Amino acid sequence: KSNFKIHLLTHKATKDLKCTQCDYATNNKFYLKTHLLRHNSLKDLKCDNCDYETNIKYNFKKHQLTHSKTGKHLKCAHCDFATNHKSILREHLQTHKTTRDFKCSLCDHATNNKSSFKIHLLTHRTAKDLKCTQCDFATNFKSHFKTHLLTHKTVKDLKCSQCDYATNYRSNFNKHLLTHSKTAKYLKCA
Repeated sequence: KSNFKIHLLTHKATKDLKCTQCDYATNNKFYLKTHLLRHNSLKDLKCDNCDYETNIKYNFKKHQLTHSKTGKHLKCAHCDFATNHKSILREHLQTHKTTRDFKCSLCDHATNNKSSFKIHLLTHRTAKDLKCTQCDFATNFKSHFKTHLLTHKTVKDLKCSQCDYATNYRSNFNKHLLTHSKTAKYLKCA
């Protein structure tokens, strides 16, 4: 019953709980608490086998599986694929199904993955629901829209503590941090 109430909050148009350090917003206290850990520069959980650090226990446990001495213990019965994550194996097994559960009525696209099918359907929509107020950019994809909004942001939220590099793109920032890692001393900061 409480899980259903939490789920209903995802459909609420306004997000009442907001991060004070970025534009993240949610209606779930736990999600906000977990999100706030990402802004904490001091990482409490450090991997003994590599440079990985985090404040999020779930991410840390998931990372530790990558160093598993027994190797990847969940194996596909149809091919050589192996993983330590049940959800990833479940998703992989869908690739071996000969019938497709979700078929597009507008083209030949077919899949067994419901979320990827929903995303595919958006490609056929001519009306774009998400419109930028600062330029003529429009899309139906939330992730594309969020990334686009960063192009208008003048203040860079992600700043390197070891040099003057700054960006608003998490993936670029993570790639940059590798230039300072122990294993990549041959890479020079631009």
